[in-house]
Amino acid sequence: MTTPDMWFTLYALANKGAIHSDTALTTGDLGSLMNVSQQTASRRIALCVEEGYLLRIHTVDGMLLRITDKGRDELLRVFSNLEVAFAPVQENIVIEGRLVTGLGEGAYYVEAYASRLREALGFKPYLGTLNVKVTDEDSRRAIGRMKNTPPLVLSGFHHEGRTFGDVICYRVKVNNEIEAAVVMAQRTHHSEDILEVVAPVDIRKTLNIDDDAKVTLTVIPLHMAT
Repeated sequence: MTTPDMWFTLYALANKGAIHSDTALTTGDLGSLMNVSQQTASRRIALCVEEGYLLRIHTVDGMLLRITDKGRDELLRVFSNLEVAFAPVQENIVIEGRLVTGLGEGAYYVEAYASRLREALGFKPYLGTLNVKVTDEDSRRAIGRMKNTPPLVLSGFHHEGRTFGDVICYRVKVNNEIEAAVVMAQRTHHSEDILEVVAPVDIRKTLNIDDDAKVTLTVIPLHMAT
């Protein structure tokens, strides 16, 4: 778990370029950056290395430091939380994307979770998912904001020797017309830019849309859901 001291260490190193390449620093340099003693800076670096947030190579003149992918993800998480904090409360979370063809597994998994989806969302889901590919940065940020809203969580289960993991749901309205939900499985074959959407109807047929059509998903906070 990241402590504030560790996060500020990563932040200071990112500002020195360690998020992109090996950065030469001494513990004295880092202590000066964070206004702490050399001993404190050394201890914080050691903690970040132990937690996998930082790579360290000792050299004759000091150290080469680089923030790992895990450390970068931690910085992005805090960045996303700050974006949510600065966003006006009344601002809608709207995600835009393009319709794409899925892997053909949606119907199987929707059927497997059907009773749980119906209990959580209040509707019997159509056996299939709408796949929306997000390509712009504004919508990627909107996804981050959506993930910081309270979700509905469907607990995993075992069935016929198979394990089905937890699924997280966020209520949305598709093109401001159809009540639906973004579903995020614990294990998925999709990239992070593909959102799977379930609804009580065949969204493609109902909206008369096909691949590459523009789709908007407006997040409905749980306290506003009917």
